[in-house]
Amino acid sequence: MDKWRTPEAAEYRKLYQGKQWRTLRERALLRDGYKCQHKKCGAFLKRGRTDPRSAVVHHIKPHKGDLDLFYDLDNLQSVCWSCHSGDIQSIESRGFDVTIGEDGWPVDPKHIGNS
Repeated sequence: MDKWRTPEAAEYRKLYQGKQWRTLRERALLRDGYKCQHKKCGAFLKRGRTDPRSAVVHHIKPHKGDLDLFYDLDNLQSVCWSCHSGDIQSIESRGFDVTIGEDGWPVDPKHIGNS
């Protein structure tokens, strides 16, 4: 187990090794046309793990071991590694998106500026 994950998270990490996940992941990538779906990125995704545009299939709503959420195609989004490891994980750790709309107000209703 790595030092950043809980024992529970380490357990459900095993789900990513199964055939059912690999098949579902490919379905999500095909559905999304191998393009990053995060905001306005739109980068064409690449195979492999070393390129900033490497394909990541992200769970929109964190599954935390819930198998229904884990295997729900509608809960998956194809994104590039750069968006996933940057903006998406920042939003998840903060609990809200900091994007400001054209009107000058935060777009995320959970943003502290909308309290």
